[in-house]
Amino acid sequence: MEQEISILQLILNASIVVQIVIAILILFSIVSWGIIFSKWASLTTAKGETKRFLRQFRSSSNISALYTAVSAKESKESVAALFFYGLNEYNKLTKQGITDKDTMIENIERSLSSTVDAEIDKYEGSLSTLATFGSVSPYIGLLGTVWGIMHAFIGLGNAGQATLSSVAPGIAEALVATAIGLVVAIPAYIFYNKFTADIISLNNKMNKFGDEFLNLISRRLITPSANQDNLNA
Repeated sequence: MEQEISILQLILNASIVVQIVIAILILFSIVSWGIIFSKWASLTTAKGETKRFLRQFRSSSNISALYTAVSAKESKESVAALFFYGLNEYNKLTKQGITDKDTMIENIERSLSSTVDAEIDKYEGSLSTLATFGSVSPYIGLLGTVWGIMHAFIGLGNAGQATLSSVAPGIAEALVATAIGLVVAIPAYIFYNKFTADIISLNNKMNKFGDEFLNLISRRLITPSANQDNLNA
């Protein structure tokens, strides 16, 4: 408790520049943790939906029924979005009377590619902010430290008496800024790397599913006698 009070006193007694630096770092920390919690929730949902949908897709004997179930969902994540928009494109081309296999595959592939890009852009939102906070926070804290040490030594020079007790508080309050900068930067770096790895994993799964979906469509186009409106796996 004494240590907490002494650190608080150091911050309250710090120069105005050091206090501004600490206030900026506290703001960075609040925004950073907001991004972390939000991104954790969205990526956890996306990973869970991906696992569930892949299990349903590979065990389903009627793709139309699966499409109906996915259509009923307000939010479509990851591979489910890929499946929905890919099959939408297939149905649209079929209704337009386009029967050329290469044309259909090319259009569906473009639809899948744009959906993957949209999903990845959605997942990567705010990650650049997290990376920026992780990169600049130690330097902002260091700026506060350098300024605080300069302020301490200027005060020492004006006092004309060099004692540890006279210079220690100024140096201590300056070092608090660096410590806070590291407290902001370390979680931002850790979670940025974790979220980046999660997004890469989701991207790989979506690309793999896209190939699997295109193979399904190709098999359907090779057997045109089957009902085009009811894709059976």
